[in-house]
Amino acid sequence: MASNQHSISVRKRHRIFSRTNYPILLGWKRLNRLLICLNLVGLFALWVTAAHAAESPAELLIRPMYLEQGSEIPDPVPAMSIETEVHSVVTGHIIRTTVIQKFQNPSNSWVEGVYYFPLPDKAAVDRMKLKIGDRTIVSEIQEKQQAKKTYQDAAKQGKVAALLEQYRPNTFSTKVANIEPGSEISVEIAFQTLASQKSNIFSYVMPQIITPRYNPDLLVLAGFELTPEGEIPQNVNGGYRPQVSYSIHFQQGSEIKDIWSDSHLINKAEGENGEIIVSLKGGEMPAGKDFTLNWQFVQADVAKTLLFKEQKDGETYVLGLVLPPESTDELPRPPREVIFILDVSGSMQGEGIEQGKQALTKALGQLREKDYFQVIIFNNQSATFFPISQPATEKNIKLAAYGIARLKADGGTEMYPALEAALDQPMISDLNRQVVFLTDGAVTNEEQMFNLVDRKLNGARLFTVGLGYAPNSWFMRKAAEFGRGVHIQIDNIQNTSEKLSELFHDMSAPSFRDVQLDAGHGSETYPRLIPDLFGQRPVVFLSRQRQGSDTISLKGLSADGKFSELEVNQSGSLDQAGISKLWAHKKVEALIDAGARGMDHEMVRQGILDVALHHQIMSPYTSFVAVDKTPARIREEFKKRAQMQPPAANLAKSMRVSALATATPLKANILFAMIAFALAGVLLVFAMRGGVRK
Repeated sequence: MASNQHSISVRKRHRIFSRTNYPILLGWKRLNRLLICLNLVGLFALWVTAAHAAESPAELLIRPMYLEQGSEIPDPVPAMSIETEVHSVVTGHIIRTTVIQKFQNPSNSWVEGVYYFPLPDKAAVDRMKLKIGDRTIVSEIQEKQQAKKTYQDAAKQGKVAALLEQYRPNTFSTKVANIEPGSEISVEIAFQTLASQKSNIFSYVMPQIITPRYNPDLLVLAGFELTPEGEIPQNVNGGYRPQVSYSIHFQQGSEIKDIWSDSHLINKAEGENGEIIVSLKGGEMPAGKDFTLNWQFVQADVAKTLLFKEQKDGETYVLGLVLPPESTDELPRPPREVIFILDVSGSMQGEGIEQGKQALTKALGQLREKDYFQVIIFNNQSATFFPISQPATEKNIKLAAYGIARLKADGGTEMYPALEAALDQPMISDLNRQVVFLTDGAVTNEEQMFNLVDRKLNGARLFTVGLGYAPNSWFMRKAAEFGRGVHIQIDNIQNTSEKLSELFHDMSAPSFRDVQLDAGHGSETYPRLIPDLFGQRPVVFLSRQRQGSDTISLKGLSADGKFSELEVNQSGSLDQAGISKLWAHKKVEALIDAGARGMDHEMVRQGILDVALHHQIMSPYTSFVAVDKTPARIREEFKKRAQMQPPAANLAKSMRVSALATATPLKANILFAMIAFALAGVLLVFAMRGGVRK
């Protein structure tokens, strides 16, 4: 009986969902296709949004300087970009760049402009010059709040003024007050940055686009209120791309082995004083693609040092590049002890733990029998694979590899016990100890961890590896610096195995270690301890020498363990080198680090101010401000001219005349995509509910 009831129930359910009883299911395939199409439309809208957002070059937005009380604030309007010139001087791995960009105010109004420009990562702006009409305005560095007040006071008085502030790490903004109607504006920005480094190849990227962003506060002169505005137009000047020209000068060209670009066709020519001058083939190009440049230095059979010098205020600033031998494959490989510390906390689940296990297994395979090793894992607890470090025999490596393969990611992240366990391992005489610390977590007890390293490192070399976008890498970076090792940050987890394999290979054969730098009495050098030379990774240092000191020597142990002195190739004093400013940035960084380790906040602030104001660099406590010292329009004249024609009408008119069409705003594209997704969801719910009701 129960079986018959079950079969009846099945037949009923079959009838409930039969095609004849429910016509809507007759078109189910058609509905599926419609849902897919709507989702594709939504995805396409988001893709268009991303494409527009990724194609915004440098831009100058303008708005009226004066508004009637109660009048509506018009949206900012892009000024016409005419041309861009980029001039760079490369000294070692320092790139000092001047960007000159010309714009035109297309309106009949006196306006304020907000200028945005994409910066290379970690670039530091240190000069701004404006040319508006016949006037040239050069910036000066001031404490941040004072700079803002100086700008506001000058703008109030009708003077041409500018304020330069860091907008975010790779974009800055400049506010320019009282731009004349119809005038041409030239914005000249000077900044410097460091080349990125992969093995013995140095690279420089000059961005031409600003990624998706929102407008910072714009100054409304009526009342001087800083009010948040909407989005920056996603496509400045419509489809028009201003022309960009590049000129890059490499100092000490005889030390350059090769220069090439992965993004553009370039010309190379020899200049005066042994320079190499790089320019674009064809001279100019539209600003729509980032410019990349790579170069290598000439290496020798043994390690050597290149020195670049700059004289300023009676002191000598030195940039040193310690280059490894051209080939490190045949170097002696002294026996060593390697302690691997691997994070197996829950945050490492998935790709992170698998990549880490794969790289660690490869690293064990690179050890030789005269080496010793230990593996320590940690989450909210820590454990060692062996009571003490073991010889890297085939049996021990297989045993460790078996344990690594069985590792699972789970639990919390307690780093201190694991690092302490590594540093407390009994030392093995005549072996150099190397500690590799790998984690994807943020170090929160930094001071406690650093004190541990300070007390117990005992001559070991410390290598730190950060996985993913950890919110704080200060300890990892500084611990590796103090431990004369290497810090690498692997943002893309999928590259973990490759990056770690490169590091483990480089660790096996240092070509120069225990480096002792002598830059003369009273010198100040960063980093304080010069790292060992591993693989094809050049070492960089900066030093300030007091008057009377003009020599530098580097001594240490070569790969065969013999004490030796490195060959030093020195340049004369170089112009536009930017070495003193880079040294100043390192000094500021050291003061910030000291603050993170407990130094009095006011002492840190005053120290940074002293360095930043003396060397004219931007810092957390300084900004650039420029004010036209020439007498300008008085306030009443300013109001009178501004009221001759409504500013908003002028700007709207100039938009039509100049055809400066902007792209679909970011929020409109997102709204369109969301509507498409929502409609697809409604249709799906309708279909499902229709079936249930029947």
